[in-house]
Amino acid sequence: MKLLDIARGAYVRSPEPLRRLLAPLVARVPTAMKFGATYRSWREQITQAAADPAYAGHAHLAALRALLQKAHAGSPFYRGLIDKAFGSGFDLATLQLTDLGRLPVLTKQALRDAGNDVLAEPASNLDEATTSGNHTEQPFVFYLDKDRSTREIAFVYDAWSRIGYGEQTARACFRGFGLDAQGKRLYEWEPALRELRLSVFPMTVKDAALYLDLIDERGIRFLYGYPSAIELFCRHMRKLGRIPKLRIEGIMPISEPLFPHQRASIQSVLGEVPFACFYGLSEKALFAVEMPGRMDSYEFNPLYGLAELVDDDDAPVVEPGKLGRLIGTGFLSTGMPFIRYDTGDRARLLELPSAENGQRLRVDAIMPRRNIDYLIAADGSHVVSLSLAPEDPIFFEGLQEFQFYQDTPGEAVVRYIPVDGAIGDPAERLIANLNGQTHGAIRFSAEQVERIAWGRAGKRAFVEQRLNMADFE
Repeated sequence: MKLLDIARGAYVRSPEPLRRLLAPLVARVPTAMKFGATYRSWREQITQAAADPAYAGHAHLAALRALLQKAHAGSPFYRGLIDKAFGSGFDLATLQLTDLGRLPVLTKQALRDAGNDVLAEPASNLDEATTSGNHTEQPFVFYLDKDRSTREIAFVYDAWSRIGYGEQTARACFRGFGLDAQGKRLYEWEPALRELRLSVFPMTVKDAALYLDLIDERGIRFLYGYPSAIELFCRHMRKLGRIPKLRIEGIMPISEPLFPHQRASIQSVLGEVPFACFYGLSEKALFAVEMPGRMDSYEFNPLYGLAELVDDDDAPVVEPGKLGRLIGTGFLSTGMPFIRYDTGDRARLLELPSAENGQRLRVDAIMPRRNIDYLIAADGSHVVSLSLAPEDPIFFEGLQEFQFYQDTPGEAVVRYIPVDGAIGDPAERLIANLNGQTHGAIRFSAEQVERIAWGRAGKRAFVEQRLNMADFE
């Protein structure tokens, strides 16, 4: 069965020409076999843990003990840390959750420096992966279990099932797929995954009209992909005066932060459509799902990993309302253990893990370090851009897209693309609102552009920050 799990993940990650060759065959595989026994087992465990805090706590502790035992047995790097913290004769089968704090918090650089000594399995047994990095951080190379995809998709589908999405449901996908080398093919149907893949490069109004036709043709009711791309599609729908013939029943955003103004803009077009938001990491160390009825509040799944919130001195954050750094110990992929791994992300504490809540850390205001989402005021202070953009869609009338750009403290430019036929300066109302909110701490101006800067794989950064953020820590 592990071989099938590896094969499923390999198909998803395989080169596009090979996928196109295999897709018709994979599409004929029955759904039960396509997802497999491992997937079904994990879905059952996730459901049981959600209903039974005692079961969740027991499974959480067992997974932690198993991870540390594997790390001690297979990784010279972790063996040294564990023996130093607990003594060489310590029985890891007796480890308690509170004991984990005796180990140090580990940064990407510490894991880089450890080299292959950090691995608990040979690198040949694992898949090499990398984070993209940015202008303040170099890419990070790490390793993942070859069969992790089936386990991970169980957590993802559990999150999506909360809005009615299932294994046999079709979806329209707005991601940065390179559908062909010349960038001329705008869409493709992926029958094995029941996914209509739609190019977001650059997604004009004309493209959006075609995409609506394709969505209607296949009766698709769920949209999946980058929030910025889905919002742009909705703006184009407003321009066209069209929405899909069948009501859109859910949005599954990925990879980018979902800002309140984006959520409001999407719902202004599609109605009160629900969102299935989750927080995850490329390193597979943590997984959290947005709590029902509590926008931007998340709870971490105890079967996926152990989440901690610590201050800048690595001490636990215990007071609700306090900000801290998210630290992850991952159970999903263990060939390269991530134990007390500093994700670089920050969040605000809502509720600590406990036996009563099934060891689920609950937080809000997650701020990913890799997505610089704040501006610098004239006095060097940080202004979170998340809180700047107004939620009322009226402020974005006449704007097709916009993005903050900053290269000078206390000044920011709103780069925007107007909709066709916009009269006057469509950014004027937004600029007035922003200047009013910041009371002179940041002076905003507008610049009309032909195209908004693209990030890796078609992501649109909400802030193109050119300042060296290390100067303003």
